[in-house]
Amino acid sequence: MSSLPKQFVQRLRDVHKVKAEEWLRDFDRLIYDCEKRWQMKMMPPFDLSFNFVAPAIRKDGTEVVIKLVIPGDEFVAEVAALKLFNGNGIVKIIDIDIAKGILILERLIPGQTLASLENEEEAAHIASQVMKKLWIPAPSNLSSIPTTRHMEEKLINTYKRNTEGLGPITKEILQEAVDTYRSMNAMPDKPFLLHGDLHHYNILMAAREPWLAIDPKGLIGDREYDVIQYLLNKLPNGDSTQVIEKRIDIFVKELNLDKKRILSWGFAHSVLATCWTVQEDGRYSEPFFDAIHVCKRLK
Repeated sequence: MSSLPKQFVQRLRDVHKVKAEEWLRDFDRLIYDCEKRWQMKMMPPFDLSFNFVAPAIRKDGTEVVIKLVIPGDEFVAEVAALKLFNGNGIVKIIDIDIAKGILILERLIPGQTLASLENEEEAAHIASQVMKKLWIPAPSNLSSIPTTRHMEEKLINTYKRNTEGLGPITKEILQEAVDTYRSMNAMPDKPFLLHGDLHHYNILMAAREPWLAIDPKGLIGDREYDVIQYLLNKLPNGDSTQVIEKRIDIFVKELNLDKKRILSWGFAHSVLATCWTVQEDGRYSEPFFDAIHVCKRLK
């Protein structure tokens, strides 16, 4: 555990509390067991956010990626989504241990993210092709993967805890976003299996296909919902209206999506996403907050 970045360790403790302490205490043993079980040598990790992710080399020379997480519902949903996507437009699973939170994946080489492209339109076209490969009609009776109704419930719970508003978001905007979630979920389009967190940094350059997605959260809902995270990322400083609208127009054309549905989902999810970023000192994601008003203006 001594080699883990302090910020990463603190983030785990903030999110997972007691579970994090247990996981961190056993981390060195977990690494040792993984290296022995899969006959691999672990390399220094990638930049860490909420999970430990590192490249590794197996005894036969195969390069892989190992992902270690604190087991829970999110991990179960991720594994279920990866299995259902089955490598189409996304990284392939090599092996799993759900109980221990271990995921062995193919390594995508060269691995640059879509964020490395400077051409905005080219990036959006590439993202649309990845989406086209990923999305499949949602299997029935799939309880391991959340739906957009779960996102609605998360916002409702946030509103109940913050009836006068949260950070820069007024109670009126919170109520409007809750109403939008309710109305959109009440008239769903045909539900699809979605990535759930598809943006520039989760689309990587690869050898098996030119570009492949990584790190799905797994979500069931409208296809229009799955483009929102892309819209919220890598935005310019200042007014982002033109960039967001251009991205939407490309997705509408390439994927046969409904622009009004994108904007409605975009408004509702941008409110929820902004709520997630509000800090005790008042800081929040300004691009996410600005996107709320961009979606309202474009509707």
